[in-house]
Parts: sequence; C-alpha cells; structure tokens
Amino acid sequence: MPRISKSDVVNSTLAFITLILFWFLGFWLSHYIALPAALLGLLLLFMGLLCLGRVPKPLEYVSQFCLRHLSLFFIPPLVAAWFYAEQLGNNLWLFLFAIMFSTFISLYLTSWLGQRFFGHSNQSVSQDDES
Repeated sequence: MPRISKSDVVNSTLAFITLILFWFLGFWLSHYIALPAALLGLLLLFMGLLCLGRVPKPLEYVSQFCLRHLSLFFIPPLVAAWFYAEQLGNNLWLFLFAIMFSTFISLYLTSWLGQRFFGHSNQSVSQDDES
C-alpha cells in the first residue's frame, strides 16, 4: 500500500477546498445569473484552469476520486425523494416521460456531436477480421 505523506494530505485538502470554493462562488453568482450554482462554479473553475494553463496534480487527484465515487453523490437526492413520494406518485407518468425524453435527447445530441467532431467510421471490426 503506498504511503501518503503530510504534504499529499495538505495538497489534497487544499484541492478539495478549491472545489468547494468554486461551488460557493457559483452559488454567489447564481443570485445574479439565472443558472445553477454548480454549473456556474464549474464554468468559473474551467476559466481559472484555462488561465492557469494546466490542472494541478492535487486537483486532478481529488477530482478523479470524486468521479470514481460519483454514485455516492446520488444518495442524498434519493433519500430526499422519499419525502416527495406523494407528489412523485401523482405525476409519475410525467416524470417518466421527462426522464425518457431528456435521456433520448442527451444520447442523440452526444452521438451527433461525437460524429461531427470525431468523424464517423463506417468500418466495423469483428472478431473474425482480427484473426
């Protein structure tokens, strides 16, 4: 098991505080711009990293950790949904339609952008071709 030094802990803590700070900046800015605080924080962080010209290693490490454990961030909304079970039940079909529609639009847009930026390859590789 790799040994973690004090400086690694301090740098990771500062990187995590940086992420929280940008979220708070986004929250403050959301009072003036009608966008979600998390999105504004991400945009501010993106602009800051563009100005810096690189992603600091501790910030990269903390971000990868958060992304690997992203499913844990869905637990609070799921628990909160329990308190709105009646409203969800009353509008279940509307919620299901909204989820399916937004998923379809997201997948379509992502595939369209992927083909546009990366080109579309009509060549498919099968296991028979590799032998």
